[in-house]
Amino acid sequence: MRTIVFIDGQNLYHLAKNAWGDKSIPHSPYKYPSYDVEKLANTLITGDSRRVLTQTRFYTGVPDKEGSPKQVLWHEFWNNKLRYLKSRGIYVYRGRVNPGGQEKGVDVSIAVDLVELTYDQNYDVAIIVSQDWDFGPAIRLAKRIAKKQKRHLIFESAFPYQAGKVARRGIPGTKWIHIDKTTYDSCFDPTDYRSKL
Repeated sequence: MRTIVFIDGQNLYHLAKNAWGDKSIPHSPYKYPSYDVEKLANTLITGDSRRVLTQTRFYTGVPDKEGSPKQVLWHEFWNNKLRYLKSRGIYVYRGRVNPGGQEKGVDVSIAVDLVELTYDQNYDVAIIVSQDWDFGPAIRLAKRIAKKQKRHLIFESAFPYQAGKVARRGIPGTKWIHIDKTTYDSCFDPTDYRSKL
């Protein structure tokens, strides 16, 4: 089964930070987006031998390079990480993070791409690495398109989960896949993109 993994980079980072972050640990890997995108995508399909990863798609907002030292640091971090992901053949969408810290363009891009790829019959399984309920309408539309095409698609939402720290519910209309700490840690990216500043 052709499988596409859509990763909402900021959502993944913040959920992992909320689930396992510890302010008392100075160099905690949960204080920054320390996940390896390729390892995570491959890990998410291992539960079913029929699945073949045909695309990994990564979406994130990037702050402007002008601003506070923290903003400049994150701008450079994401520039370096996105450049690397592109070199690995991963589709990358680069949205914005406004001065108030809000992402712009990412959710809409994931939703539009999901629907377009459904219409073009490019996958059998879609895994969205996010817990964002805003994707619910796109899932419903994708299911309607697939039904008209006489196809049955599988939709899953995967996200870091820790009882009592992160809500257990995923995207409406999907099967919820909880990413536990052990699984997340096994997808650690040892590259410190911040060191290139």
